[in-house]
Amino acid sequence: MIDKIKVGKRIIALRKEYGYSQSDFADKLNVTPQAVSKWETGLALPDIEILLIISMLFKITINEILEGKNILYKIANRPFRMDGIAYFEEERDYNLEWAKRLIDDSCIKRSWDGKKNNPHETLKNIAKRIVEHGGLILELGAGPGGGLMPSVLFEKHDAQLIISDLSPTVVSEWKKVFDNEFFPPNIYYAALDNCNLPFEDNSLDVISIGGFGNTEGDKFKAIKEIYRVLKPGGLYVATDGFITQENFKKFSEEFQKIMMEKIAWIFEDYYEATVVAGFKKIDNIVMGEGTTAGDKSTIADLAHEHGLELTLTWYSRYCIK
Repeated sequence: MIDKIKVGKRIIALRKEYGYSQSDFADKLNVTPQAVSKWETGLALPDIEILLIISMLFKITINEILEGKNILYKIANRPFRMDGIAYFEEERDYNLEWAKRLIDDSCIKRSWDGKKNNPHETLKNIAKRIVEHGGLILELGAGPGGGLMPSVLFEKHDAQLIISDLSPTVVSEWKKVFDNEFFPPNIYYAALDNCNLPFEDNSLDVISIGGFGNTEGDKFKAIKEIYRVLKPGGLYVATDGFITQENFKKFSEEFQKIMMEKIAWIFEDYYEATVVAGFKKIDNIVMGEGTTAGDKSTIADLAHEHGLELTLTWYSRYCIK
C-alpha cells in the first residue's frame, strides 16, 4: 500500500532541492497550487500522467517517487538481505537479551521523545556543520540515543541520511519511530559493522558518529574504513568523551582495574589514528565535561552496574579527506 504522507514528503524534498516554490512547481505541471498542497500533505496522489512529468522533471523513476529511492543498492559492495532495513549484519547471540529489553522498554521511542522536547544546543552546532557540507550522510553506531542523527534531522528534515548500527534491533526500532512520526523522506536503514563497512570506495559525503568509543572490534581499522568510503573532500565528524587521569584517580582501585579491563579505550582519543589513516585536515574542539547520568552507552551501563557516575571530557572532531 502506498503511503501518501511519505510520498508527499518526498515531493516536498524534491521540489525544494530544485528550488521551486509550490506556485512555480504547479506552473511546471500545469496544475493548481492547491493540487500540489494536497499531494504534499498526503491528502491525494498525483495521477499517472503527472507522476510521469514529475519523474522526468526530477530525473528519477515513478517508483522512487512512490516508494523511495534506496541508495544502498547503488553504493553497497556486497549482497545484503532487505527486510525493512538492510541486513549486512544479523543480531549477535550475546546481544539478544539486551535487544529484547530495548524493545520491551521502548527505549528508542523514549530517547527520541526526550530529544524532541529538549534539543541539545551543542549538538545543534555540530549538526549545522554536517548539513552545510551536504550530500549523503552515514550515521555510524546510532545506538538507542541516535548519535548525531537526531540533531541533523532537526536541522534539516530532508537530509539524505543512513541510520546504522551493529544491532539490527536498534536500526529497526529507529525505523519504527520514523514510520509513525516525523517522517523524514530521505532516510535509509542498515545494520552493519563499523570495522567492515559494506560500501564502495569514495561513496559517502559525510560520516558522523556520536560515540566512536562504542565501536566493537578494532577501532583503528574502523577509522581506516571510514577514510576508505568517504569521497575526496568528504567530512568525518566524531563526538566522544574520555576520562582524564584526575577523574580516573577518584575511583577505588577495584573500579580502576575494572575500567582498564573493560573500557580501556576510554582513555584514548584516536587523534593519531585519524592522522595515520590519511585525513589531511583535523580540527578538535573540547566541548566541556558531562556525566553518564541518564546515558544508555556501554560506559554508562558499566558505571550504573557499580552504582557510579563517570565524568567525561567531551570533544568533537572534524576531519577532511
